[in-house]
Amino acid sequence: MKRIVSLSLSIFLVAITMISSFAVQYKNPFETYTLSCEKMRIPALFTLNDGSVIAVADLRWNHGTDSPQNIDTAVAVSPDGYDGWNYNVLNHFDDYPDGVSSSDSASFIDSSVVQSKKTGRIFVVTDMFPTGTGSPNAKKGTGYKLFDSKQRLVLYKGNEEYHLNDFSSGFASVSDSIGNNTKYSVDENYNLFFEDKPLYTKQAETGKKINQNVFYSQSELTVYKTSYLSLKYSDDNGKTWSAPFILNGQIKNKDDGYLVVGPGRGFVCDVKGKERIIFPVYSNKNKIERTSVIYSDDNGLTWKRGKDVKSELLAGKSSEAQIISVSEGHLKMYLRNNSNFITSSDSFDGGVTWTKAKLCEDLKGVKNCMVSFINTDKKIDEKNLVLMSEAGNANSRADGVIRAGVIENDNVSWISEYHVNKGFFAYSCLTQLSDGNFAMMYEDEAAHINYLIFTVSDSGTISEINNSNIDYEYEETFCEKIKFLFYKLIFFFRNLFK
Repeated sequence: MKRIVSLSLSIFLVAITMISSFAVQYKNPFETYTLSCEKMRIPALFTLNDGSVIAVADLRWNHGTDSPQNIDTAVAVSPDGYDGWNYNVLNHFDDYPDGVSSSDSASFIDSSVVQSKKTGRIFVVTDMFPTGTGSPNAKKGTGYKLFDSKQRLVLYKGNEEYHLNDFSSGFASVSDSIGNNTKYSVDENYNLFFEDKPLYTKQAETGKKINQNVFYSQSELTVYKTSYLSLKYSDDNGKTWSAPFILNGQIKNKDDGYLVVGPGRGFVCDVKGKERIIFPVYSNKNKIERTSVIYSDDNGLTWKRGKDVKSELLAGKSSEAQIISVSEGHLKMYLRNNSNFITSSDSFDGGVTWTKAKLCEDLKGVKNCMVSFINTDKKIDEKNLVLMSEAGNANSRADGVIRAGVIENDNVSWISEYHVNKGFFAYSCLTQLSDGNFAMMYEDEAAHINYLIFTVSDSGTISEINNSNIDYEYEETFCEKIKFLFYKLIFFFRNLFK
């Protein structure tokens, strides 16, 4: 009997070994306690020109809360998107120590990443907030004023106003309100100096000596308490990064309380023979979130902002958008909104103007949650494949779904779907890997990011590469059925009177 048990155990172990040998091994770039961080959110994922993959996420440390809070930014780069991830802390404030939760902290939150196809420069745009500030309490205004025919960052010392001059050799001088130079200066990371010597303060909680920074309230000079868009770039595939460059003076309006990036991926296209770098953004002008894009036609040197996207009445607000191309010169944006359907809008001028956003009757999902959309190189029946991911539950951030679609007549027809999980599912981001497979980072628990690699067959069937498919169908409640019947009537009459 013992021999039979022993033999059975040996066969079982051999079988397990053989099964595991067929499984494709890959590593989640932001597993718990990466960079000593327990909680992470807001995935951004992009395949670079050489086939390597960059992943970006919020370091939420020990919480899942949005700004105002202690939040920084991590970046990871893999040679193929499977393993070998190398890490950098891309954005970091020192006013509070890592691992300490505080709504009095300065913060970086939400990032979007893209790479120029022509120059190889990688761009990451991140929301940047001074001490105790976030989207809910960001003040109206840009934080900049016009001095000597140029928009300049305003700094405050009590009621006194100063402004920051141009950077040169890593430093910028500070002038008073009438243009006289002072003994203050600021380095490219916005640390404050006096008579060319760094000024110090104490880190909260620890008392450790740290540099004063104009984004900290304990600094002698401080910025206006609003939102700032920070741009960083890398010319060596993410090994090293530039100093932050604040875009507010070029693209924020005085009526915006906050202007923040739609996290995930930016977009690159050609407009009149020039490459255009695009990032979706949104603001709360007139207390309603409205999406637009910022764009650069000179490899990130200067930036402009397009017109706001207006929405159908049932859609309400628009925010956290992603862009695909459906034909040459025709961009389609998919947007988060207040309904239980994703909305879409079209642009024929490279993102400067957009059609009114309308509900997509074939894309049900939870309202007010980020979605991901990407073009791919794959074709289904000679039609270009598009992928999207979202929380498929109508009532909560749950039940992740990946959908495959094909481009037909300048629109997308959705042909298949894959259920990622049953349970919590929030923000996600897709990319196509260099070997033809696809990857997705997604939030599968509160403040936890998971990673999935999957394939799409020639017929459009989506499969996880290790065949651990979740097979289920979401069952609508009676109230949901009534609600969606109402929507169907709206769609019927809208289509009838086109």
